[in-house]
Amino acid sequence: MQRENFDSDRGTVDEEIIERHREIAASVLSSDPYKQRIGGEGVESEAGEECEAIDATTGETLATYWRGTAADVDQAVAAAQTAFDETWGEYSAAQRADAIDSIADALEERKTELARIDSLEMGKPNQHALFVDATIMIDQFRYFAGLARTADDGRRPSSASGKLAYTSREPYGVVGQISAWNFPSMFLAWKMGPALAAGNTIVFKPSPRSVLSTFEAVETMEKHLPSGTINVVPGTGPEVGERITNHPEIRKVSMTGSTAAGRSVMEGAATNIKALSLELGGKSPNIIFPDADLEKAVEGTLIASFFNQGEQCTAGSRLFVHSDVRDEFLERFTSEMERLTVGDPLAPLTDIGPLVDHKHLDRVQSYVDTALQEGADVLVGGGQPDDPELSGAPFFEPTVLTNVKNDHTVACDEIFGPVVSVIEWDDREEMIAQANDTEYGLTSAVWTTDVETAHETAEVLEAGTVWVNTYNDLFDHVPHGGYKQSGLGRELDEEAFESYRQTKTVLLNFGKLPRLG
Repeated sequence: MQRENFDSDRGTVDEEIIERHREIAASVLSSDPYKQRIGGEGVESEAGEECEAIDATTGETLATYWRGTAADVDQAVAAAQTAFDETWGEYSAAQRADAIDSIADALEERKTELARIDSLEMGKPNQHALFVDATIMIDQFRYFAGLARTADDGRRPSSASGKLAYTSREPYGVVGQISAWNFPSMFLAWKMGPALAAGNTIVFKPSPRSVLSTFEAVETMEKHLPSGTINVVPGTGPEVGERITNHPEIRKVSMTGSTAAGRSVMEGAATNIKALSLELGGKSPNIIFPDADLEKAVEGTLIASFFNQGEQCTAGSRLFVHSDVRDEFLERFTSEMERLTVGDPLAPLTDIGPLVDHKHLDRVQSYVDTALQEGADVLVGGGQPDDPELSGAPFFEPTVLTNVKNDHTVACDEIFGPVVSVIEWDDREEMIAQANDTEYGLTSAVWTTDVETAHETAEVLEAGTVWVNTYNDLFDHVPHGGYKQSGLGRELDEEAFESYRQTKTVLLNFGKLPRLG
């Protein structure tokens, strides 16, 4: 299923890298083929088809897994419904919290293995996978365990005239979750943590581009949950994803992915009016004011532009730099870029790993080519690195484009690669208008030493998150989500937890009813 996205005709990486990946894969992967997880058991697919999970760097097959179908989703929903009706749905909040804490403990013991799996399958630098993704994954489960213990399950207004009204907060039951390939372990916790804490059972679809850490993590989690509480059905969006979104027994769907995929999920959910949470694409403005601390702004912009190879919906891919500091900023920025290491994601000092596959590499290259046709210039990068050890793998150099206009294709579309577009500005109002002139509104950033400037700019930016003098700061438990076509709902905090509960109002009348007529 994925082999077609890795072009072996482009050469091979260094033999030492290949051997390192083989050895680590053998040490961290426990199955071949991996089976769907339904009702606490490994289940072969109704389709009878095995797919390949591919090493993003070497192109070799890491393992195979069973591709799910709509019929498998039906089976998973039935298992999840049984678990909700008979076991997990009967757990008290304290029991749920204890189970989720146990999951966090168990995953912490395996976080090194899970981080290595993500580095193998999608090319994520291992230092990022371990110290960012795995850390946030475990923290999310612990946070939502705490919320399960302390959340208010309802409000009780005062009674009057023989009446009593109160509300209760209840889980939906079976929820569907569709995840993206760029942060597999982290997104698993973003979605499963609040859903489990609220008392729901889950049917989960990982991306076909990165499935292995999900299988490994869920097999660990199942040891601390009743059978059927979480179920995993891998497969395509048009088949498995569509069945999750239109299944009548699934009452809530959470999805992370592209804006186009989000539209498809909304259409499917409309068939039976499901509750939705969508974390979608972004084209985030990263704004440098003339009074910014340039050292800090440069470091933050490296993270904004090149963390996770730019394969992040929060990427600060539109870099608005004031003309007074443009030259100095870019000189410092490109100088710091020289210290970034592009290479094997399993090497300890790697900053930039390969893109997820060659199909995606071609997409990123096409955007740079289009930018040049539209009048932009390449300041740094612009193509694959000239390194024979990396030949054949889908690496792309960290790239800076200048002379970009806000209506250029590269400034409008989500590239999902290590490409940043520099847009020079002088007039603040005009710059803000351009920053907001996008269909997206996920994140943004402001670099300034003036508190008033920070507050005023944050107030007018149309984005779910405005970072000031920081970037990609997702370690605090504050809401994360988008404006406009960047999505619906929030992740990471109490809002996410509450989105997996629905409100019931109960009104009791012990007095007389008014006469009609």
